[in-house]
Amino acid sequence: MSSAFSSGDSIIENQAPTTIGDQVRLADIWNSEQKERCIRWIEKHNLQRVALQLPDSALHHSVHIVKELQGLSGGSGLTLFVLADTSYGSCCVDEIAAAHANADGIVHFGHACLSKVARIPVLYVFLQFTVDEDRLFAALSKELTDCTIPLICFYEVAYANAVARIKDTLVERYPNATVATVAEPDQQADILCWKLGDTGPPALNDDGRPVLYIGRDNLSFFNTAVAFKATHCYLYDPSRAEPQLERTDAVSAKWLRRRYYAIERCMDARSIGIVVATLSTNGYLEIVSRVQRLAKARGVRTYLISIGKVNPEKLANFIDIDCFVLVGCPENDIFTSREFFRPLLSVFEAEMGLNVAWRGQLLATYTTNFTDLLPNGRLYTDVEDVTAQVTEECETADVSLITGRARYVPARQEEENADVLAHDPCTDVVPKGRNELAQISSSDQFSNRSWQGLEQKLGQDAPALVQEGRSGIPIRYKNDPNSSD
Repeated sequence: MSSAFSSGDSIIENQAPTTIGDQVRLADIWNSEQKERCIRWIEKHNLQRVALQLPDSALHHSVHIVKELQGLSGGSGLTLFVLADTSYGSCCVDEIAAAHANADGIVHFGHACLSKVARIPVLYVFLQFTVDEDRLFAALSKELTDCTIPLICFYEVAYANAVARIKDTLVERYPNATVATVAEPDQQADILCWKLGDTGPPALNDDGRPVLYIGRDNLSFFNTAVAFKATHCYLYDPSRAEPQLERTDAVSAKWLRRRYYAIERCMDARSIGIVVATLSTNGYLEIVSRVQRLAKARGVRTYLISIGKVNPEKLANFIDIDCFVLVGCPENDIFTSREFFRPLLSVFEAEMGLNVAWRGQLLATYTTNFTDLLPNGRLYTDVEDVTAQVTEECETADVSLITGRARYVPARQEEENADVLAHDPCTDVVPKGRNELAQISSSDQFSNRSWQGLEQKLGQDAPALVQEGRSGIPIRYKNDPNSSD
């Protein structure tokens, strides 16, 4: 037998056991201070039905947390719900699951992307990791010898409490240092989720300011590092056995090549799937409309897809779509996966492929936060101006770097009855030329398939008795008559 295949016995024997190595300790997420904070917040908003959203790594503490909150509430009629699963990701506030329980508030535990939500009050309870103060300042003194340097300090939200304790010492040693703080829900953030105090956004344009990030090398660090230009970016990871101050670059040449390939595939695409991976982040409907308008200006067909948690198997069902655009929170890094059969792009990458204003520009500026592309965002461009540019350049041929073929945006022919069509709300058919009509409904591609799925035959089949199904894994079911068991 080929080594590419495994027997059923080896698969069963080699299944990974369930471990608690990655589970969060109770002390890292819950203490007396957090208890009182939750109760004050519930009383302030006069909440009666509160949902508790915990990540999988801390879900086993939910019973203990619920009992303590019920005890501190004094039997005031407070009803608590634990969200055992999330619609998209554990970092996002799951308003959809909370709405199923008619909750009027959510307490979100663990790491959070801090995307703005508007429908329901939210309280964040971050993980509370510690930082060895002596090691941190020893590493800073070794690398940053100039104490007058205008340093900007960011951090992973799990270290928010630890950074707050060492903030005074850090500012004392580096008088020109600015320590960012997490913006409150009712505050306007200076960048991403951060408030920079009196410094404000102008400091972000100063290329001479180095950046210190306390936390792990993850997407939170990437988002912060690419949000503005900095000559030096230092990463200090307290979770390592021997943490050191590392000078790093969030964007590598290998990563850039992969993303340029995806953008080029988007420019070649004739159909794009817009995958909605959030229903609570402010502005997701506006960014979906923006991508649709940009694609329409280039003559690209768009499909709107909502499939819950995104994985390669779900998107593989849409075989007629050339590439996908993920509309999700800034912490969703699934678009960097290599397992998808078609390219999966971030909104900004789709913007670079569809928006002629970004043509020829390098990825020196990058963002995973799609709100940067909306009005008042730092990377916003007017769609109407983009459409006008497309109309002017429609006859200019462009060569694909993947296929080697020329591509161009087809010019739109103005018809004599354009005024009539402008007042007609129906967009199912449009003049195609030569007095022909072409239907442009997005369901055409799927209705013309030779196979469209299982036939339902509703009301035609006789009811069947419910029987016990198979159990086990597909390669060898436990009740398979052909099994040797």
